[in-house]
Amino acid sequence: MKPKQIESLISIGKMNYKINGTTVLLSLEPNELINKTIQSIFVKEKLNFGWISGLGAVKNIELGYYDLESKTYIKKIFKDDYELLSFSGNVTFVKGDYFIHSHVVISDRKFNCFGGHLFDATISAAGEFKITLKNTKIMRKFSNEIGLNLWCDIK
Repeated sequence: MKPKQIESLISIGKMNYKINGTTVLLSLEPNELINKTIQSIFVKEKLNFGWISGLGAVKNIELGYYDLESKTYIKKIFKDDYELLSFSGNVTFVKGDYFIHSHVVISDRKFNCFGGHLFDATISAAGEFKITLKNTKIMRKFSNEIGLNLWCDIK
């Protein structure tokens, strides 16, 4: 199977990806949004579930820390360029729509690290991701106790 190259619907760049069996290899270029781009692949290819790992260089990163007491995210935006040391996440469904849940660790030029829930980030230099696919559909449902959409139905 040849790598697919499609115009990104959400950025000015192009995403390159290849689906090989149960693996998606994804290369993102500058100015592409990570989570939105991954979501667009799942929509286009009608995929069910994926576990994502990745690394690269990013900017305009919106991170969150979930405060269980207030049931809200404390958000912070990191505008500069950062190394994306670790990206871990999954793709599931909320009310029938694809939902990307991801966490990251980033590092600045002084080797200070920051991490948390990733709302989204823009690639500044490159992004390299591996998505492991499963023929399983996982639905999320809102938990009043926690205040988030959690895994509830695994098919």
